[in-house]
Amino acid sequence: MKNFLFLLYIPFFTFGQVQLTPQNYTVVSSGSSEGYDRPRVIVTANNYPFIIWSKLSSPKSIKAKKWNGTTFGNAVDVVGSDLMPTGFIGPEIAAKGDTVYLIFESLLHANHVIYLKKSFDGGLTFSDTIRVSENSNTHKFAMPNVAVCEDGNPVISYMECLPNWTDWKQTVRTSFDFGTTFSAAADVSSLAPGEPCDCCQSTMVTNGNNDVFLLFRNNDTNVRNSYIAKSNDGGLTFTSAQDLDDVNWVFNSCPTSSPVGAVNNDSIMVVRRNGGSGVNELYKSNVNMNDLQKSYFTQLDASNAPLQDKAEIASFKNSPNWSVVVWEENRNGVKECFYSIIDDNGANLNAGVVSDTSIFGHKIEPDITYVGGDTFAITYTASTQHEVHFVFVELSDVVSINELNSPNRKVVKTIDLLGRDVNPDINKPFINIYNDRRMERKLIIE
Repeated sequence: MKNFLFLLYIPFFTFGQVQLTPQNYTVVSSGSSEGYDRPRVIVTANNYPFIIWSKLSSPKSIKAKKWNGTTFGNAVDVVGSDLMPTGFIGPEIAAKGDTVYLIFESLLHANHVIYLKKSFDGGLTFSDTIRVSENSNTHKFAMPNVAVCEDGNPVISYMECLPNWTDWKQTVRTSFDFGTTFSAAADVSSLAPGEPCDCCQSTMVTNGNNDVFLLFRNNDTNVRNSYIAKSNDGGLTFTSAQDLDDVNWVFNSCPTSSPVGAVNNDSIMVVRRNGGSGVNELYKSNVNMNDLQKSYFTQLDASNAPLQDKAEIASFKNSPNWSVVVWEENRNGVKECFYSIIDDNGANLNAGVVSDTSIFGHKIEPDITYVGGDTFAITYTASTQHEVHFVFVELSDVVSINELNSPNRKVVKTIDLLGRDVNPDINKPFINIYNDRRMERKLIIE
């Protein structure tokens, strides 16, 4: 058998050259009167970003702005104070084209209520509230999340517990009529030992219409590892779960930190925080969709900082099969939002700061979504300035790398390292010259 080792001849095409380049930063919201807490971003049809955030000062509300092609429109209250939005994690939003779902926690009932609102015009208008959690006097409900299947139907997760804040569960309900009705709640956390962490929100990854994966942090006698559970019937039932951490994180209280994931070919790229080594760092794993087995457990971006947290992830929809992760971290006495570009083998192609370092103070709680082409959208809270910031970012050199792997490229000449015409031979380096004038240095090893 022959193994091919490819060495890039021109440094311009090395993966280390891939960078995340921010465009102009935009202040979306400023001050307590507009709100600035935990912004989330999605993309609707025409690749238009739509941002939500919480206004925590009285009267409390959930606000939103939509991109119109050149700038953001006026802020609107998508959830007013009459619905009493609450919860220290949330709200959340997800979209498929112009079908948008907003999920939030409400204090209209003493046991809290999980409500859904939906839009079919890209967030310009939203429906009345749809109650997702059960109408119960025996359980409390909190920390909802939402994902969308390929056909545009929503899948909802939330936590429930007894009125005395014990016996926690991670539950999932799914809809097959675009959020009008929902299936019975599935207790997903029962697949793991112990119980779920009582203040760690779950997240979801969908693949097609049938595969739904729930990511959650567990609590097995204070072992706070991250788990993944799988459903192959659209979230109606979950049949298997797997501990994702190689190092047990023993912690006496809930760390309020969630695992996140994104589709990566036939796997899911998962990023989560783990403090089992004594340092609170983010770790990455590529998890097979079929058997939930991971192929590695490695640091996302080793910095020896005291805390990496609040990770979010987004992936290209097509080639290349890369993911971009954003998170908050304090490296020099100030929290900034960082990024890491990961290829489909888990290699870190580049990492750095993505928040606006020219602005004084902390930047926290980033979120990211894929826009299209080589572009992603990122939002975060500039907490010292009491602002919500937004920025488009582009991955430089992605087009060049795609062209390098294009099936339309043809070898027009092969030379050795002295420039002489040769035929490729085993154990001898050679250079292919392509019809686009690019060159590749190769070595075939027997």
